[in-house]
Amino acid sequence: MPEIVESPFRLTSDDPVISRADGVASTWSDLWKYQVPIGVSLILKPEHTFVANLEHTVTTGCGNATCMVKIEKRDASESEVVKVFFDLYYAVKEWQDQSKMAHLQVPPEGIIINEREFLVISAFESAGAIQAVAAGDVSYFELRIAKVRKALGA
Repeated sequence: MPEIVESPFRLTSDDPVISRADGVASTWSDLWKYQVPIGVSLILKPEHTFVANLEHTVTTGCGNATCMVKIEKRDASESEVVKVFFDLYYAVKEWQDQSKMAHLQVPPEGIIINEREFLVISAFESAGAIQAVAAGDVSYFELRIAKVRKALGA
């Protein structure tokens, strides 16, 4: 039986397989969508962190009270959805102090995102459209999670 290897994984908006889209004002918009590759699974645990910088078309930075962010696990058909994070944008803005970084809102045993399933980061901003592609990728994120894969030759 193959040995399962869990290792830290840093998923960012710069990952080459992430699809990106700009947001639409006053609408929940999928900004980044990552489909888990074949032979790999992701595991999301309560101690894992999420940080983001969101810019929109009206002013510099999204509003603390007008912008919300969520992360979802979606099955391969995107018909089944599990929310793993939901909060005001203000909660995910801290990049320096690890004790203030946002933590994923998952059960203690964690959530597994299997191969071909999606991890999706969406946002809602009532004051303007979020720019995840336009203007040189001024919006970006980092998720510190874990990757699970089968060991080679096992």
